[in-house]
Amino acid sequence: MWFVRESTKNRWKNQMNRTSSEIKTSKDFSFIDRYIKDKRFILLGENSHGIADYFTTKIDLIRYLHQHHGFNVVVLESGLLEATLCKSFLRDDPPEKQIQHCLLDIYHNEEMMPLFVEKWAQSIEISGMDPQPTYPLISEKIIGWIKNHSDNEFYQSIKTVENNFFNIEKEMMVKVTKPLKERMKVAIRDYETILNIIVHKQKNETDPALQRMLRLIHRGMQNRLQWLQVNLKGYLSSGIQRGFHMFQNLEWLMNDFYKNEKIIVWAHNFHIRKSRPLTAKLLGIRSVGYWLQKKYPEDFYSIGFYAGSGQFATQLRVELELDVKKKKHFQLETLLYETSEFDLFLPLNENDQNTDKKMWFNRKWWLLESGFSGLSPMVVYPQDHYDAIIFIREVTSPTYLKRPEEAH
Repeated sequence: MWFVRESTKNRWKNQMNRTSSEIKTSKDFSFIDRYIKDKRFILLGENSHGIADYFTTKIDLIRYLHQHHGFNVVVLESGLLEATLCKSFLRDDPPEKQIQHCLLDIYHNEEMMPLFVEKWAQSIEISGMDPQPTYPLISEKIIGWIKNHSDNEFYQSIKTVENNFFNIEKEMMVKVTKPLKERMKVAIRDYETILNIIVHKQKNETDPALQRMLRLIHRGMQNRLQWLQVNLKGYLSSGIQRGFHMFQNLEWLMNDFYKNEKIIVWAHNFHIRKSRPLTAKLLGIRSVGYWLQKKYPEDFYSIGFYAGSGQFATQLRVELELDVKKKKHFQLETLLYETSEFDLFLPLNENDQNTDKKMWFNRKWWLLESGFSGLSPMVVYPQDHYDAIIFIREVTSPTYLKRPEEAH
C-alpha cells in the first residue's frame, strides 16, 4: 500500500479546495463558464459505461451548455449513421425504441431518456462518431428513403449490399472465418461501387436537403467499408483504427455536416484523453482526444469522469461494488472523496497561487478505469490527459431498458 502522511493529505485537500467547485445543483454549472467560453468542443468522458450518475450529470451539463453557451450537437460513442438519423427517421416511435435501435447497448437505459423526451432537448442534434454499426432498422429506413428519392437500380444495389453487410456483421461477432473473409472482400468492392454512385448523384442533385442526406449516406457507407477493412485485419487492428476513424468522423461532422456548430462529445475516458497511457503507446492506439490535441489544441476542453463509492455495471450488465476507500492503492478518487461531501469539478490546468512545489498534481496518481474484469487502476499524470475531472461521490448502476426478447 502507498502510505501517505495525514499532513500531506491535508495539504493536498487544501490545494484542491482552492481550485475545485462543488456541484450542489443540477441546474447551475456556471463554474465551468470561464474554462469553455472560447471552445468549440467539450469532451465528456467516463471511466465506466455502467454508472447511472454519469448519464444524469452529463445530461444536466448538456442542458446547461445548450441553454447558456449554444452547444446544439451531441456526438456519442455510437454509429454515426444510425445516431444521426435516429430522431428524424424514428420521430413517431417511443423514445425507448429510438434508443435501442439507433445507439450502442451502453446507452440503453432510462437515464438516457431525457435527451430524447424533455422539451429543451428537442432542439439538440444527436449524432455519432463510431464507424461501428449498431442495428439494421436505420439501414432499412435509408433503403426506403432511396426508393422514394432515387432510381430503382440504385435502390436495388444499396438494398443488396446493406442486407449483405448486416448478415456478415452478425457472423463477424461470432468468428471471422476464411470463407467469411472472402465475402467481406466482395462486400468492400460493392461498397466502393456504391460510394461512386452516391458521389455522382450528389453532383447532379440541386435540392440542398437531398444533397445533405446523400452526403450523410455516403459517409455512412464509407464507415461500413472501413469497418469491414479493419475487421479483415483482426481484432488488434480494429482497436488501433477505430480511434482514428472516430476522429475522422468527428472532423467530418464539424467541417461538413454541422459546420459552425459547437459540439459536445460523449465517450469513454479512453477516447477523450489528450495523451496516451503506456499500453496505448505500445499498441499504437491513438484516441480522438489525442488527434484533437494534435490538430485543434485550442478548440476543445476535455473532462474525465470518475466516482467514489456505490454500484456500477459491467458491459455485460453485471453489477459490482465500487468503493475507493477499500482499494489497496491510495488513489486520486480517494483524495477527492475525502476532500468534500459534494460532487466536484476539478480543473487541472489551474494556476494555483501557492508556489509550494509539493502540489498534488506534481506526481502520478492511480485512477480507476474499466477493464476486462471491472475497474482496474491506471497510473497517470491526470493533467496530461484531461483539462478537468468531474468526480461523483456516490453512484448507482443504470436502470437498463428491457431488451426486446426480455419484454415477452
